[in-house]
Amino acid sequence: MVGGESAGGGLTAALCMYAHDHHSVDIAFQMPLYPMIDCYDTDSSRDNHEKIWNTRKNHAAWKLYLKGLEGKEIPDYASPSRRKDYSGLPPCYTFVGDLDPFREETIAYVKALNDAGVEAKVDVYENWYHAYDIYHPKKEDSKDAAEKLMEHFKAAFENSKLTSL
Repeated sequence: MVGGESAGGGLTAALCMYAHDHHSVDIAFQMPLYPMIDCYDTDSSRDNHEKIWNTRKNHAAWKLYLKGLEGKEIPDYASPSRRKDYSGLPPCYTFVGDLDPFREETIAYVKALNDAGVEAKVDVYENWYHAYDIYHPKKEDSKDAAEKLMEHFKAAFENSKLTSL
């Protein structure tokens, strides 16, 4: 199983794609939380001025990350939203805030997985900005999100070929 938050969520998606494409590791489940997976603006990342992460920071990060690829086709391992075929990827659970710049790309990723026949689910939390759960771990909604994540993790573990944690 593999998981990560924000840019780590993007790397989670990319690693799942890479492992599938290269038949290297059989990943049983992915948990890309509020993942950074689309190098282009979406409705939620365009003109976003929320706390923690916003349009300005997002543009700067992608510019640094994709340095040297200006004017070239962006590989889907760099920006997983560029992928055309999501079939064969591991099941997925994620969550994102409704104020998060990555809301639309997260929802689109889960939809693309579902459209490809991959079991995937996203929960969208109201009034959450980027990484809200990390900044407010003791709030009830953050505890709820952590509990749901663990429920999905445990279910995936029980359905996997793994024998112990």
